[in-house]
Order: sequence, then C-alpha cells, then structure tokens
Amino acid sequence: MTGVRPIVLALLDGWGVRAEREGNAIALARTPIYDRLAATSPRTVLDASGQAAGLAPGKPGHAQAAYATLGAGRPVESPLTGINRVFADHGPGGIASHPMLKQIVSRVRPLGGAVHLIGAMTPSGIAGHQNHLAVLAALLSHEGVKVWVHGVMDGIDTDPQGGIEHLSEFLDDISGAEHAELASVFGRSHGFDELPDPAATAKLWRALVEADAPYTEYPTAYLDECYRKGLNDDKVPPALVSSFRGIRPDDALLLVNLQPDHGQALLGALMDPVAAGLSQKPMPLSGVYSLVRLTPPLGARVEPLFEGIGFRASLAESLSRAGLKQLALTESVTEANLWTFARGGATSLFPGENVLVTDTPPLAQSEKRPELAAAALASELLAALKAREHDLIVANFCNAAIVGRSGNLRATIGAVETIDKYLGKIAAQIDKRGGTLILCGTYGKAERMSDPETGAPFRRTTASPVPFIMAGGAQGALPAGGTLADVAPTILDLLGLAAPGEMTGMSLMAERADRVSA
Repeated sequence: MTGVRPIVLALLDGWGVRAEREGNAIALARTPIYDRLAATSPRTVLDASGQAAGLAPGKPGHAQAAYATLGAGRPVESPLTGINRVFADHGPGGIASHPMLKQIVSRVRPLGGAVHLIGAMTPSGIAGHQNHLAVLAALLSHEGVKVWVHGVMDGIDTDPQGGIEHLSEFLDDISGAEHAELASVFGRSHGFDELPDPAATAKLWRALVEADAPYTEYPTAYLDECYRKGLNDDKVPPALVSSFRGIRPDDALLLVNLQPDHGQALLGALMDPVAAGLSQKPMPLSGVYSLVRLTPPLGARVEPLFEGIGFRASLAESLSRAGLKQLALTESVTEANLWTFARGGATSLFPGENVLVTDTPPLAQSEKRPELAAAALASELLAALKAREHDLIVANFCNAAIVGRSGNLRATIGAVETIDKYLGKIAAQIDKRGGTLILCGTYGKAERMSDPETGAPFRRTTASPVPFIMAGGAQGALPAGGTLADVAPTILDLLGLAAPGEMTGMSLMAERADRVSA
C-alpha cells in the first residue's frame, strides 16, 4: 500500500484554477489551510472539461460529467450526446419512431387530451436543450395532438438575461407546427432546480393547473420587462401565453430534462399536489414521462424515454468487491453527485458502502448563508474518522459552485473561506491518524465570477482545470497534469488495489513511479 488509511477525498465543486485574481473568488478568499496544503504536499492540476469529462471539445465541465468521470475512472459519454444522435436520426432509430412517443400519442389522442412539454429554454445542453423541445413539439403536432410548451428560462448555464434570444429562436422553430403553442414561461428556480422554494413551486402549480397567473400576448416583451426590473431568467415569475387555460384531466406531461434531479419538485406537485403541501386532489392524467430517467422517488413512477448515466466497475463498486468499507457524504442539493452520477446509476448500496445526505438550507438564503450544510458534513466526517471504520471517505463540498452560480462575488468568497475553515479541522484529524487527505476540484466556477467582456456577474461553469492535492502518505512530485479520470485509479493504487480494466484513467502514483524510474 502506497498511501495510509484512512483516505479522505474532499471533492470541491466549482473550485477551478485561474491565474488572474480579478473576479476570482478562489484567489481573493483567505484560505490559509488550502494554501498550506498546496505548498507542502504533492499537487497537480487536472483537466475537468471537454472530452476529458465525456463532453464535446471545449465544453465547460459540470456536475453530472465531473462525477461520472470521477466514479468511472474514464470519460463517460454525456446523455446529451446519445440523445442528440437519436434526435438527428431520421430513420427507424430516430426520435420519431421512439416507442414511448408513440405510446404518448396513443394514450392522449383518443381522449382529446393535450401533451404538456416542460423543459429548459436553453441551448446549454446542461439542464436541457431547447432543440429537444422544438423537435418533440413538431413531432407530436404532426400526429394531430395538441401540444402546450412550458418554457423554463435558464440564466445560470447561459447569460443571465439571454432568454429573449433563446425564446425567439424557439418560437421560430415551432412556427410551422400547427397544433403546438407556447403556454407559459417561468424561471428555473420555480420547481425546476434541485431545491426550489416550496412557495415558488406552489405558485407555479397554480399557474399551470388553475391558470392563476398573469397573461402576456408577447412573451419576449414580458421577459424584457422582467429584465428591466432587475430579474434574471432563472427568477422570472410565471406568465401564461395565448389561450392556455391550465392542465386538464386526460392530458399528459413530458418533462424534457437532461439532469435526473431537475424538475422533480414541479412534476411531483403536478402528480400529487397533496404530497406537495397543496390541498387539491391529484388529477387523472393520461401519463407522466421524462426525457431522461429521474432519480428516486419519481424515477419509479415517471416513464423515461432514455436512461441516464450508467456504467459498471465504478470506484465504489471496485472498493466493495475488494471488501473495503467506504462512506460518501453529501448534502441534499447535490445528492445526485455521489448517489447517482459517481456510482454509475446504481440504485442500491454496494456491500460495505454507506451514503449520508445532510439537508441543505433553502437556496434562496444561500447568498446570506454561504456555508450551506458544510458544518454538518464536516461533523459527520470527523465522527467517521474517529470511528476508524472506513478505508475511504468521500465528502462533496458544493459551496463554491452553488453560491457561485448566484453571481455574487462577495458571497462566493465567503463560501470558499467556509470550506477552508472546515478543511483545517479535517486535515488536523487526518494528520493525527496518519491518513491521507486528497483535495480535488470537480469543475470550474468560482474562479471566474465576472464576464471578461462586460464585467457583469458570470454565473456559468467554466472549462478551467481543477486542483489535485495529496496531503499525507506518499510524498514527492506528481506528474504535471492529468484528468478527472485519473482520480479513481490513483485512489485504488493508494489502497494497494489494481484498477479494473474498464478504467482508462492512469494512477497519478504510477505515472510518478514511471517518471522516477526513467
């Protein structure tokens, strides 16, 4: 064994590497613990975007791609890539021939119902893609089915107020679809993001079911009015368009998602308003579908057109097969990172594995409470270290990414400093036990908080490399560069285990040994 147990892998979302200090929350924050570990421990930087993370060349990294790559020890094809192939195929393997699409038509058309497409009005390909909405609307319209499109405005993975352009392009794309109309527009914070405000979700439910919301004849003008009030796309209040009068019995819902944890609050409320805290009884619907399979609890109740991330021989599975014990710690806003993406979509725990999820405070307060659930995560981690029961502990600290997407530089600096404070406590305990602490960024965000061209707040993720620091255990220089795919083979190497053949990443320890022997 090259390293010393226990190994703690602290995964730092949004912690990218960028030399310039301007608008760089990582560089501007006071991080004495991180700085000390970086100065005294083996370290390198890893590629976390584009093809290295299973994405198209040049595409910025994001959570789903990062954690799938980390868990698989190899780049995992993004669901977007496979779905785009099907949408571009005009033959028997294309989306027009998809059996689930045919099922939707067969259920709705005899009853005179409509299909409601709910999806992100964005070209980002992270939360969704507006091209999927347009193609599905046209196909269903061609079958003589009434289609209502509910446009979820982005503003996080796109320019904060770029939605007018995206919506205009979409309306042009469906202009020839006789039976398809835009029904509503609203920001993604209303029931579409991971942890929306229940009050905002209830407000959106009333808009979509009871048509209880303002109407607008010109949706792009409505967005412009919201912008002039200082609202970004993700915060746009619900507004109804055209002659839409609400979701009706016998209608069908199709969530046009790319992330398995997006849209859950809204879809759950539409399926079962009582469970969502609304007094109304559930409405009999012809069917409820999603483009990509959702995570539990809705994953078993909503019929998907496509499966999500899926692979075998993950890091978690490899450790389990070796009889080792492992613990994964995360918080509810990013639960899918370690439970779904990094584990290859596995739906149950592996032997010797445990996953603990702490509750994230309301995200509406994140700029005032940038610590999120870091204190609870750190407490659980320290307790696990004292118990000495695990060979590997993985902790996901999401603060820099979650607060960073607000565009608030000061709050994001506070989030980074919060992480550093808890890293100090964790590092001290690991040092006492002679263990190994690995700090690894997952994708870039907080290192670029302002738009280089306009100076406006920058909310998107980036293509920056991320840090990899290994404190304790083996010493010496690490190779200059690598990718996220190298992390799992490195951990297995530290534990004295061979990486499974499916992992194409290289142990950074093995690369160092090769360099030394050469």
